[in-house]
Amino acid sequence: MRSDRARIFKAALSGVSLALLLVSVSSAATPTRDRAVDPGAPNWNGVWTRMGSINWDPNLPQGQIDHPKLTPEFQARYQKGIDSMKAGHPANDPTAACVPQGMPRIMNMVYPMEIFQRPGQVAIFAEWQGQVRRIYTDGRKFDAEADRTYNGFSTGHWEGRDLVVTTQGLRGDMMLTQNGLGLSDALVVTERFHQIDKDTLSDTVTLVDSKALAEPWTVTKKFKRAPKLQIMEYSCQENNRNPIQADGTTGIVLAK
Repeated sequence: MRSDRARIFKAALSGVSLALLLVSVSSAATPTRDRAVDPGAPNWNGVWTRMGSINWDPNLPQGQIDHPKLTPEFQARYQKGIDSMKAGHPANDPTAACVPQGMPRIMNMVYPMEIFQRPGQVAIFAEWQGQVRRIYTDGRKFDAEADRTYNGFSTGHWEGRDLVVTTQGLRGDMMLTQNGLGLSDALVVTERFHQIDKDTLSDTVTLVDSKALAEPWTVTKKFKRAPKLQIMEYSCQENNRNPIQADGTTGIVLAK
């Protein structure tokens, strides 16, 4: 009798184990599309490429320069860079020395970007300089005492299917453009990401900087899905042909 009961109990356990295994396999096979993002959020996972010109304002044709309303001090700095460019001496662009482009310049996306989403976070991987932005959507708060960084600290929340992001804690020694347009450590960046259609994403960016900008500056970036592209390795140090010269301008080393 005990032997029969043992066999029955063993068979029952095997059945439970098999059921658990089937549930596990079924769960693993279930697409993670919905579970990979915040509840109710759209899924933007994948590679995207920039639309429009390389200017900060993408509506400006290539070759023209941005003209934000700057404070007198920062306007003088910017004009110095513009004059230097016109004279054939490129302005001091820190990225020429392999320094990260930082936020918000990273959103110019000279090369493609890849978005990774998970509950509580949206991460943006830029091929340019191999930089990563992390946008926290889990309710954490910005710490004003934390070290200032190139990409700052980004917190976001969902308003319907739009992602609204605030970035603070940025360094004040970065350039927004390669012709010497700089901003300060007072900069606060607000973004609204909006999916226009299945394959088009917009990012409306507002810059507020009490030291550098005479008024808020808003532009809208657009990105297109690029499912056939993948993010490539980017190593600035390996082939850096644009060292910063002794006079502070960006040089060029031509291949022999």
